[in-house]
Amino acid sequence: MRRIRAVASSAVVVSLLAAATACGGGSADEGSNESPKTLTYWASNQGPNIEADKKILQPELAKFEKQTGIKVKLEVVPWSDLLTRILTATTSGEGPDVLNIGNTWSSSLQATGALLPWDQKNFDKVGGRDRFVESALGSTGAPGKDPAAVPLYSMAYALYYNKAMFKEAGITEPPKTWDELTADGAKISKGGKWGLGAEGSNLSNNIHQVFVLAKQHGGDFFTADGKADFTNDAAVAAV
Repeated sequence: MRRIRAVASSAVVVSLLAAATACGGGSADEGSNESPKTLTYWASNQGPNIEADKKILQPELAKFEKQTGIKVKLEVVPWSDLLTRILTATTSGEGPDVLNIGNTWSSSLQATGALLPWDQKNFDKVGGRDRFVESALGSTGAPGKDPAAVPLYSMAYALYYNKAMFKEAGITEPPKTWDELTADGAKISKGGKWGLGAEGSNLSNNIHQVFVLAKQHGGDFFTADGKADFTNDAAVAAV
C-alpha cells in the first residue's frame, strides 16, 4: 500500500491527503513515496464537463512528465462523487497521490486527520510559502495550524454596478458602506428591477454570498470556540 499524498482547492486548493498508515512502497513501476515514477491525480470537475477538464489538463500534465520524468494518471471526478471517494480513500489507504478540492472541505478534512500538513518542508519543495497570497493560504485550514492545502487558484468577489441604473435612480457614486448599499438598493428595487442580483439556482454560489453578507452584518458561521452557528441574527439577516 502506498501512502496517499494529496494536493487540495474558492480557493481551489491543493492538499496532502493522508492514508491511515503507509505499508511499504508501491510497485517498481510506481517508485517510492520519496521518489515516485507515477502519480495518480483526482481532479475535481471545474469546467463545463469532465471531457473539457481532461482536454485542458492533459497537455499540462504532459509538460510535467517531460520536465520531471514522472507520469501522471488523471481522473476527473464529479463533485457529486468526490467527497465520498475521498473519505473512502482515507479510511482504506487506497486513493490518489494528488487531489484538488474546494477549500470549503479542507478544514473539516484536516480535523479528521485526512490531510497531511503543508509544513515548511513541503513548502520548500514548491518554492516556498511566500509564493502564495496569505489570505488565500489562510482559508485552506483551521486557524493556528499549518495549512491543510495550498491554493491552486482563487477567486476574489467584487460588486459590480450598472451606471445607467444608478443615474436613473439619482445615485451619483457607488456605495461605500452597508447602509449606503441598502439605501441604494431600495432606490433601484422598483419597476421589476432589484438592488442586488445573485445566482438563485446555484447552491454553492449562494452559500458563498450568504457568508459574505453575514460578515457585512458582523456575524460568522462559527462561534469563537469553533461551534457551528448558522442561525445567528447576522446569518439570518444575510439570507
